[in-house]
Amino acid sequence: MTDGIKPAESVGANAAPMSQRQKDKAQRKAEWREQRNREQALEETKAWAEITENSKRAVVSAKTGRPSIFNEQIADDICVRLSNGESLVKICLNEGYPHPATIYNWLQQNPLFLDKYSRARDNAAHTLFDQCLDIADDVAGDMLNSGEPNNAAITRAKLRIETRMRMAGKLAPKVYSDRVETLAASQVNVTMNTLTVDARELSSDQRSKLRELLLTAKLDK
Repeated sequence: MTDGIKPAESVGANAAPMSQRQKDKAQRKAEWREQRNREQALEETKAWAEITENSKRAVVSAKTGRPSIFNEQIADDICVRLSNGESLVKICLNEGYPHPATIYNWLQQNPLFLDKYSRARDNAAHTLFDQCLDIADDVAGDMLNSGEPNNAAITRAKLRIETRMRMAGKLAPKVYSDRVETLAASQVNVTMNTLTVDARELSSDQRSKLRELLLTAKLDK
């Protein structure tokens, strides 16, 4: 019997066809994904090339006599520059500085240097956070000469801010990362909700108070 059974070809016949707007949107999403995949592949290629080049430099450094014995002055300089937001790789490219692998050995062998290095990394998180405010406040390139928004510059500034905030969250998670905490002693659940703040809408005094609040939160932990 066929009562109540629709022919196979009729299944989905009542589905509404995609509008041209929906088709265009789907096409844009597909193109965006393809572009993103190409960019990620390119970045991965660059990263592997940089890793290979750094490995070659490490071998050359060992042969050309870059410093390997612990040097307190160099160690202190590295900590200062780390605190100012420079990367260890960039610092070690300077003449007279050891290879990053040597620094890692120093960290294992010298507890005092390890403590200074750890505090420098914490300081770097605060520097990166301050840089976010500076980037957000800088509106010099936000407009084109034609009076239209400079979307490329705005997008780049957003990327720079997001990158620094992620790094700050990794370096000092108790201060700059979003999280959910449970206070076991009082059995009270505290949820840290995400709050989006446009730094351009904050005054200099408000930004200073925000920074003080974040630093105080860290000290209270």
